Amino acid sequence: MLSPTQMKQREGKLTASRIACLMTGNKAKIHQLWLELTGQSEPEDLSHVWAVRLGEATETLHLDWLELLKFTITQRGHFMVHPKHDWLGVTLDGWCSEIDGPVEVKHVGGREPLEVIIERYQPQVQCQMEVTGASECMLSVIMGASAPIQETIERDEAYAAELIKRGQQFMECVRTMRPPVDLPAAPAPVDATKVYDYSLNNTWTVNATEWLDNKDAAKICEDAKATLKAIVPADAKKVYGHGVYISRSRNGALSLREGTG
Repeated sequence: MLSPTQMKQREGKLTASRIACLMTGNKAKIHQLWLELTGQSEPEDLSHVWAVRLGEATETLHLDWLELLKFTITQRGHFMVHPKHDWLGVTLDGWCSEIDGPVEVKHVGGREPLEVIIERYQPQVQCQMEVTGASECMLSVIMGASAPIQETIERDEAYAAELIKRGQQFMECVRTMRPPVDLPAAPAPVDATKVYDYSLNNTWTVNATEWLDNKDAAKICEDAKATLKAIVPADAKKVYGHGVYISRSRNGALSLREGTG
């Protein structure tokens, strides 16, 4: 659990865990957060939420394990405020000297792909990088009872800018006591660096085979289509013959179809 000092530091501020709902567009959580920051509701009691308590119980061990793996972890539990926006702050799980960036540790059930977990925590890790000015963040995940897996997440400038924009708008709603408007989900950054072997994927296999078998025929088809359109007279509304026809729309576009029109 957060210490009384950490709770005091976070008062009245958006934090990495709190701001996530603004990026996912979760209406219920956004409204509850507004109620909390306007003093109309107490923060949710998470003391009886097993997933939260499990993460708390394993956090120290998790960080110690990273040090056993020869990562240099400092600033455990350190609170930082954004250099330009005093309404935004983060409580670091730790700081990794090897990447010169924050480290975020999580303990999940292990029933989801790692990619899904990374996407879920993108708002949190991107917020940490925005506040600290880091270009990378280490996300270390315990999946079930397995040893932690480390992924390095890169800073996404466009996503961070959207995070600040939404945060500013929300805090203005807090200041004016005006309920926040509904927000669509902001797509999480995609880590397009992985290589996948789909040799055993049935859908991939069937469609790859279809493409290979027909790609030459498709090119012949496109070439014939271009030639037919090229010989259509400029004053023609429609040209037909041999089971196909080409018609001209009002804006001059030519369309090739099967039949006589």
